[in-house]
This record gives sequence, structure tokens and C-alpha cells, in this order.
Amino acid sequence: MKRKYVVLLHVAFWVLFTANNIWNSVSRGILTGHRSVPVSLGLFGKYATIEVCYIVIALACFYSASLLVAPLLARKKYLKALLLAVATLAAIVLYRYCIEYYFFKPVLGFDNYRGNVWPVGRYVSNIAMYYMPSYFVYGLMYFFITDWYRTRHRQQALEKEKSAAELTFLRSQLNPHFLFNSINDIYSLTYQQSEQAPVALLKLSDILRYMLREGGADTMPLQSEVKYLENVVELQRISTKGAACINFSIEGYVGAQQIATLLLIAFVENAFKHGLLSEPENPVDIHLFATDAAIKFSVRNKKNRHQKDKTPGIGLSNVRRRLELMYPGRHSLIIDDAPEFYTVTLTLQLL
Repeated sequence: MKRKYVVLLHVAFWVLFTANNIWNSVSRGILTGHRSVPVSLGLFGKYATIEVCYIVIALACFYSASLLVAPLLARKKYLKALLLAVATLAAIVLYRYCIEYYFFKPVLGFDNYRGNVWPVGRYVSNIAMYYMPSYFVYGLMYFFITDWYRTRHRQQALEKEKSAAELTFLRSQLNPHFLFNSINDIYSLTYQQSEQAPVALLKLSDILRYMLREGGADTMPLQSEVKYLENVVELQRISTKGAACINFSIEGYVGAQQIATLLLIAFVENAFKHGLLSEPENPVDIHLFATDAAIKFSVRNKKNRHQKDKTPGIGLSNVRRRLELMYPGRHSLIIDDAPEFYTVTLTLQLL
């Protein structure tokens, strides 16, 4: 909440609180000490003035606690906090004596203690037993509750900023990795003077257009992600001169459902990098089942025992973190690392 609204809220509360106390004081005075006196502006003004002067004590207790004592307690400066509380009590006793003996009694004709010149014990006990346990404690409670709220709000903002920065970093790791592999493949086709090189270059152009223009968004329509995956699969087939055995099947409805951008490519890229793509009887199997509320995406590949690159894919390590950030409690990632086959199954609750 903005500071100006907090100030207005405080002012509104104390105005209403004071008005209620004035009304109660006037009513009580009329019904007890002034039964024969009709309601008049002078009588109302007298009790209103008295009540406003007493409200100052409540304000002093509340704000000395919330603005001065409580911050010291929060910083574990207990002795300073105690001394300040005692100083507040002493200042309030002095203030009350001054208004009652130099204003209420001579000006308003109101004698609260019936002629006692300096009832220190009554003042101290009344303030210590009434004002301090109520308004002073309320001030302490107000500070610690609002401080907890501000701290929690600040932590949430920092976590949100951190999550956004982390997601950007994770995507930036994935994109150059895939781009590097694709450029190498197209270079090989060009070096071999393959007729598929121009087609592969166009596919890569579509992929880059999607990654650069739309890949920066947190989510995208599922149909856009599927089209992106289809281009990647086709680029893989071209780069292997049609030797790659890949099945890409889709079931259900693929439309405008929103999904995290560039999330599924990590599983596909991992299969292409570490899987055996040359056996028709054991193709890389990519399957997507989609509904309006959820998707199930699985990739299965036979392991390539002759793969020289033994380093794990960058995407798989990152995708777990992205799932934690974007789908907390709404995803299931199952990895079956069998001796011969590697299977990844991801289930996402979109709604």
C-alpha cells in the first residue's frame, strides 16, 4: 500500500475513534452529572475538548510504540527500548498533569481528581494499567504485523524477479546450444553439396524466427510449439539425409492452450543427441496427447552406445528448474533410464 494511503487510513481511523469517544463522553456526562442541563453547544464543546486532550495520550502511546520502541525491539536493543518506554510513560504523566491542572481545572472547571495537588501514583498507575497495555501494545502489534507484511511482500517481489531472470537465463542456455548443433548440420550438408541444404536453411530460418520473435515470452500457444518441434524434427531428417528414424505422433486437441515457451524441445534434442536414430525397428518415438486442461508428452529412444559425446544435454538439467518455477505442483516428470532405452514422460496441468 502506498504511503499516502497509509497516512489517510491512520487519519480516518483516529478521527472516527475520537468522534466516537467524544459522543460517549458527552452522553455519559449528560446522563450522570448534568441531567438537568439541556444539550448545548457549550456542553458539547467542553466534553469534546477534554476527550481530544485525552486522545493525545493514546496517540503518544501508539506511535511511540510503533515508530520508536518496536524498531528497537526488532533490532534486539532491549535496554534502549525499555528506557524509551519509561520515558514515554514519564512524558505522558507530565503532559496529563499539565492539561488537568493548568487547563481543565481553571479553564473548563473540570477537576478529575477532586483537589489533589499532585496525584503521581494515580497518574502512573492509570496510564501504566490502562493506556500502556492497550494503545502501547497495539502500537507494537501494528509495527510487527506491518513489518512482517512488508518483509513478505519484498521477498515475494525478489523471488519473482529472480524467477524471471532465471527463466531468461535458462532459455538463453538452451537456444545457443540447439543453434550450434543446427548450424553444424547445415554446414555438413553444404560441404557435401546436398540438395537438402537450402531446405534445411529455410527450416532453420523458421526456427530462428520463432526463437527470436516469440521465444522470449513466458508462454505460447501449444500449436506454435508443436509447429516449432515439427520444424526441428524435419531439420534432423534433412541433416541425416533421411536416415533418421523418427515417429512424431499427436493425439487430442492442439490449439491455443498456453504452454511454457521452448519447454519440450529439451527432450527432443536430448533424444537426437544421445539416441540411436538409424534403426527402423527402434525409432525415436515422440508422442503428444493434449486436451484443453492438460498435456502428456513422451520421448523414447534407444541408447547409442557408440555416441562419442557423453556430456549430458544442457536442456534436461534446465527443464527441471523451469518446471519448478512455472508449474509448481502442476507437473510430473518421469525419466526411465533403462539399460537399452531412455524414456521421458512429462505431464502438465495447464489450468
